[in-house]
Amino acid sequence: MKAIIILLIILILPAGKILHSQSNQIQYINPLHDSQFNNKETTILFKFNYLPSSKILNDYNRILVKGSISGIHTGKIIITRDNKTVIFKPDKSFSLGETVDVVTNFFSPFKYSFKIKEKDIYTSPMQSLYSELPKNYNKNNKIGNMINDTLPQDFPVIQLNTINNPSTGRIFLSNFPFNLNLHNSPFLVISENNARNYYYKRMPAVCYDFKVQPNGYLTYYSALDFIHYELDSNYNVFDIFYCGNGYAADLHELRVMNDGSAFLLAYDPEIVNMSNYVPNGKPNATVTGLIIQKIDIDKNVIFQWRSWDHYKITDATHIDFTADSIDYVHGNALEIDNDGNLLLSCRHMDEITKINSQTGDIIWRLGGKNNQFNFTNDTMKFSHQHAIRRIKNGDITLFDNGNFHYPPFSRAVEYALDEQNKTITLIWQYRHSPDIFGLAMGYVQRLDNGNTFIGWGAANPSVTEVDPNGNKVLELNLPGGIFSYRAYKFDWPMNEKLLDVIPQRFELKQNFPNPFNPVTTIQFIIPKTENVSLDVYDVLGRLSSSLFRGTLTANLYRFSWKASNFSSGVYFYRLKTDDFVQTKQMLLLK
Repeated sequence: MKAIIILLIILILPAGKILHSQSNQIQYINPLHDSQFNNKETTILFKFNYLPSSKILNDYNRILVKGSISGIHTGKIIITRDNKTVIFKPDKSFSLGETVDVVTNFFSPFKYSFKIKEKDIYTSPMQSLYSELPKNYNKNNKIGNMINDTLPQDFPVIQLNTINNPSTGRIFLSNFPFNLNLHNSPFLVISENNARNYYYKRMPAVCYDFKVQPNGYLTYYSALDFIHYELDSNYNVFDIFYCGNGYAADLHELRVMNDGSAFLLAYDPEIVNMSNYVPNGKPNATVTGLIIQKIDIDKNVIFQWRSWDHYKITDATHIDFTADSIDYVHGNALEIDNDGNLLLSCRHMDEITKINSQTGDIIWRLGGKNNQFNFTNDTMKFSHQHAIRRIKNGDITLFDNGNFHYPPFSRAVEYALDEQNKTITLIWQYRHSPDIFGLAMGYVQRLDNGNTFIGWGAANPSVTEVDPNGNKVLELNLPGGIFSYRAYKFDWPMNEKLLDVIPQRFELKQNFPNPFNPVTTIQFIIPKTENVSLDVYDVLGRLSSSLFRGTLTANLYRFSWKASNFSSGVYFYRLKTDDFVQTKQMLLLK
């Protein structure tokens, strides 16, 4: 009977009608009303300013989902851990080409509709990287053969060009060629400043974006299965990150949060009649959009943003809109801004977009055809950029590939943004002498000591570190034709020194929080340089995780244990040094 009543609401309510009382409560829905090109595997998401208890939701609220072809859908209702988000996960996929009506009775009736794409198109996520190159860049590029190529067993020797008192830390690289006829074996590489290897691991396929996340774990993207892998301090796989709603994760970005959630990018090719947009446009062009997703620690999609809902295809710059294939956004970097919102780098639009991370609304647009800012002292602006980042002083940095500078050249830039008055001021830049043109990829990282670490992308040299005055203090090369999508410098192994005075005693502190789910922090103090191991054991005395093994100097240290892949129960963590050993108990509750 209740299903019949809700079905009648579908017939009575106008589509997209939100009653006033509910509009004050619903913060965000996905898919959006009247949106198109949605995947048939999509879930339906409602985010509220607040939610009543789960009991009230289960007893009094319903979601009715009806496809114009597939009919009424049953499914699972998930309330996420933030206690603000309700997800309807259908038991079966929607049908291609259909319109989906959704009726909810959260506090008051609400109906809206969205459309499922007409056709599934498979494109390897690896295509997103190669689409950065001119079409005539290399006739030997065969993307489909990348994974299956038989590669020789040689390590990519790193050449030291310059070293002059660079910052401390180690350099993170992952090698690959654009020309797949070049001999190359894929590795994850951590190098010392002097180009000697600190760590390397041969991989079964090309990997990208090897880095340390803010939570202290390592991640990389694998071209073998289009998944981001997370490694612990012993380089063991600890977790994986992937997109939901039928999308394949793209290689360009993964941002892992301290609570175990993560932001990812995905590319979304669709068939579009471009004759509706431009003269002589192809009626069946393949047009690639961009997807941003946030997944929680349970791998639920709790936020999704799609370029189809917010950009015009013709927002792209330097694009042939009459071509058979159009990549109009080409998102390549995502930054979590200081206010919690998102900064998105759109290479093929020459644009940085600020996006509200709660509602998905665009806050402002910088660069490109829709620029809202006045460039006060940089008339050339940036072109086909990468690596948007907000740095500690409040400025932004990015890698200006400079594809459409005349002549083309690349540079590292720092800008001050006045978001209120919409002005942007060039504060600092580094332009190599002679010029370097990294036509694709690239990264800029502001280091803690004020130096800037630059990965030149598809160019040689591979990396350069400069001081604040632009003096070169380090430069390294991968072999000719071998590149690293990004290059980073981190203090690794990751351990956080917390004391300014020399401690006088050994101490292993109780973990916090305790009980915990799924992440807890362990702190300890050592009063002198010691060989240290910090390990976690289950109740049977079996080693569960090794958090650190190595030499540490006198200080207070903090390490995190992420136990999302472990079952509830009692665990023990043990600190052992040359002169001290202590074990404490902790409780994982899921």
